Amino acid sequence: MKNNQISIIILLFKTPPEIIENLKNYRDFNLLILDQGNNQDLQKQIRKELPNIKYYGFSNKNIGFAKGINFLVKRIRTKYFLCTQPDIIINKKSILNLYKTLNEKRDGIISVPKITSFKNYKKKILKKKVFTVTNILGAIFMADREKFMKIDMFDERFFFYWEDIDLCSRIEKSKFKIYLNSVAIADHKGASSTVADLRTFIIRKVNFKYGEYLFQKKYKKLKSIKILREIIKYPLLGVFYFTIFKFKNSFENLCFFFAVIKYISFGKFKKFD
Repeated sequence: MKNNQISIIILLFKTPPEIIENLKNYRDFNLLILDQGNNQDLQKQIRKELPNIKYYGFSNKNIGFAKGINFLVKRIRTKYFLCTQPDIIINKKSILNLYKTLNEKRDGIISVPKITSFKNYKKKILKKKVFTVTNILGAIFMADREKFMKIDMFDERFFFYWEDIDLCSRIEKSKFKIYLNSVAIADHKGASSTVADLRTFIIRKVNFKYGEYLFQKKYKKLKSIKILREIIKYPLLGVFYFTIFKFKNSFENLCFFFAVIKYISFGKFKKFD
């Protein structure tokens, strides 16, 4: 039976076709998808499996996680939404448990499941069915749409990574709470929602480090000496790892160097209130 209280929102980017199997648990919900890889063939396959697609958009440009999710949230017409990624596995019962939590907790803005492959909880707390937490994993959470928009959604200055940490920092300072429902279970097959190639490796590594600098700048924790130190450190580490034939480590440090350059070129000029 279709649920008219919850929408599912999903971003796609170079998503492998076999991951469609994970989406079948969303058959009974309104579904909104933004494909930032512009894969027309994948759309045809998904539409065959999922009848309740309310929006399926394409973008030739990867606009990032924060901006992409905010874009979809603005198109939702239900009270609640589940933000999830294609490599998340969660069943309908767990989704409804997250919904129940938000529906009962008047100060709740977000509810999250227990993630089996990512310890987003402490074992000693699991004796409780529902309890407050201060952090979420952006890959899977349910939110009250009105409250999420009231807190200004994700900060779109973060391209990919750190936007969830920033959101939690703002929630912690607000009147709202994040609840974990330990009966709701999800599994996260990390980094399998996107085809692993050189381009995606660069996007992940550069934007993780760049996001770190932006986050520290926003919360006045970034010192100029750190930028100066790291613009020297990462090239040296890149050369060192190359000489001992650890090419992946060498390339990773090169990506971090590019992140420093990106911050100096663009990030340092971003204004934060």
